[in-house]
Parts: sequence; C-alpha cells; structure tokens
Amino acid sequence: MKHLLLLILLCFVALPLSAKKHYVIGFGEVCSSSKVSVNRTYVNAVLKSGHIPLIIPNGCDEKLLKKYVKKADIVFLTGGEDVNPAYYHAEPSPYLGEVVGRRDTFEMALLKEAVAQKKPIFGTCRGLQIINVFFGGSLYQDIPTEVDNPLPHRQGNRIGERIHDINIEENSRLYKIMGVKHIGVNTSHHQAIKKLAPGLRVSARATDGIIEAIEGDSYPVAAVQFHPECLVEKAAPEFRKLYDNLMKLIKNK
Repeated sequence: MKHLLLLILLCFVALPLSAKKHYVIGFGEVCSSSKVSVNRTYVNAVLKSGHIPLIIPNGCDEKLLKKYVKKADIVFLTGGEDVNPAYYHAEPSPYLGEVVGRRDTFEMALLKEAVAQKKPIFGTCRGLQIINVFFGGSLYQDIPTEVDNPLPHRQGNRIGERIHDINIEENSRLYKIMGVKHIGVNTSHHQAIKKLAPGLRVSARATDGIIEAIEGDSYPVAAVQFHPECLVEKAAPEFRKLYDNLMKLIKNK
C-alpha cells in the first residue's frame, strides 16, 4: 500500500511537466524565388519551447493549403517586406519599400483559410501588419514621414539588442504572460498600424504611440511589431515566456 501511495504521489508531482502542451506551428514561407524557407531564428524560438515547426509553402492549391492549415495548431506570419497598400485602399507612398506581390497574395489566402478553419493566428513585424490589414485595418507606409516625432524604429544590424521601451496594457494577455508594464524591445520596421482593424485591440505601444502589440477580442489572434525571436537568446531571455505560452497569448478565453 505504501508503495502504491508513493507511486500515485510521484505521478501528481510529475503532472505539470508532462501536461505542458506543445503545438504544431504552421509558418507561412517567406516566398523566396529560390527556396522554401523561414528565418532560422523563428524556428529556433519555437523549438526551444518544445513546439513543432511546419513550413506552409506558397504555390499550394486550395485543397492542399486547406490540408496544411488543418495540420497546424497555430498559423504564424513572420517579418519581411512591405504590404501592398492596395489591400487597404491607399495610394503608394514615395517611401514605400519593397513589395512582393506573391507573398501578399499567399499570406492573404493563408489567413483566409486559417479563419475558415478557426485556427489561432500569431504574427511578428510584417506579420502584425498584414494581420491588421486582413481584418480591415490600415498602415502608416513610412513612420518617419507620416508620424510626428517618432522614435527610431529601424536599428539596422542591431536586431539582437533592445532599442526602445514599450508600455504593456495591464488588461492584456501579453501583460498576464510577461508580468511587467514596461519592457525593452528591438525594432526593425518603417511601417506600422495606422487604423486598427475591427475586433482587434492594442496590447502595447512604444513611447511615441506606435502600436507594438495587438490581440483579438473575438477571434484567437495576437501579434507583436518587434522580433522576440531575436531577443530570447541573450538580450531578453524573459521573452521565452511568450513562446512557452503562445496559445495563452493568442486565445481570448
């Protein structure tokens, strides 16, 4: 009997470790003309939290895309080029950066299929921007020429360093996970959310007012403007909490 009770006790002690959930993360590929890939930093970040990366390639027909999305627990949109302003009914700015039409088309189709299957969605940098556009929002095409007194939001090759602070909303899921109201982040973008899409809310801003994180009110979606995958190794290991609790960050319940 004593041995049986000890065995039961050990099972309960071990439960939190075995109960930790790991998810299949479906990354939209970056749509290079020569290879199917995503940046290694994204893959490393989710691997270290025990998740399983799955690259969803551009070029899938509708049926195949549906199968890829079905296999994913979370659809993840990564950083990259500017979003074509035609998607939010704006004329191109003279300061608009590179636009890759095949990537815009692919990611819009990927988001449409994710929503059709009610899959949770996460994004970083461009990912935040195209998520906002998909749900009906718009973008500043160039922060330095469209925003008064902005912080420097481009840091060149210093992507592994904290450059400016963000203020996190206390009623947000991001705050519940990170446990702080202010934190330093990296930054590598010249576009940002202008009009927030319906159904989304701001969970963090930079000190100049630029939106740095969003969450869905009715749909399971979240995104950040910075690059936590480049911070977790050295500059800000506390962002490991974000990947360890990715589903909690995304889900609105």
